[in-house]
Amino acid sequence: MKSLVEDWDKFFKEHPTGGPWDYKNPSNERKLQDGHVVDFIKYYNFEKNLKVLDCGCADGRNSEWLIAEGFEVTGVDFSQTVIERTQKRLPKGKFLVGDIRKLDKIEENSFDFLIDAGAFHVNYPQDTLSIIKEYHRILKPSGKMFIRVFNKEDNQPHLIFFVNKDTMPVFGYSESVFTNHIKNYFNVKHKKYDSVYGMHGEGCNYYYLESKWN
Repeated sequence: MKSLVEDWDKFFKEHPTGGPWDYKNPSNERKLQDGHVVDFIKYYNFEKNLKVLDCGCADGRNSEWLIAEGFEVTGVDFSQTVIERTQKRLPKGKFLVGDIRKLDKIEENSFDFLIDAGAFHVNYPQDTLSIIKEYHRILKPSGKMFIRVFNKEDNQPHLIFFVNKDTMPVFGYSESVFTNHIKNYFNVKHKKYDSVYGMHGEGCNYYYLESKWN
């Protein structure tokens, strides 16, 4: 995991405005908030001032929009470089260096909803359950979650591509594999598939999840 953190931190040092998530490049259609995140917010019609955690916030394109919409935003990313500059750029938010496998800076039952638009699938498959457990722990019992998962029709997680040459892998999960991972912690409220998103034609599944409590 250490090399993964170091690789991403190096990447953000080399891309001071976000690389493929460049919020300053007017030709980059992804510079603004993720439309799928907007759809999630509209689906639930959340009240303003709710607490949201933006996991894998990077340069804060979704955090920026969520702050403007009136939510209390905390962003987390394992790159110290990107967290420092995002905190400086978006002072109304709170941004933390953290590992989504163990978010030890965050108390349990702290957030009303959670956004993961790109963190889950850049972690290794062996860490999947740890991530899901942490997301469940920090959400309130009524908590909701948006998560983007690269699709790969296989009976196990599958390496799809590398973000930067042969480093920073991205993994894909079929719907059956992913839902099996979350079955003890979340219910799937809504799911949609986008065949366009993805660098290699794999597309993405977008899940709206609700915390499950016994």
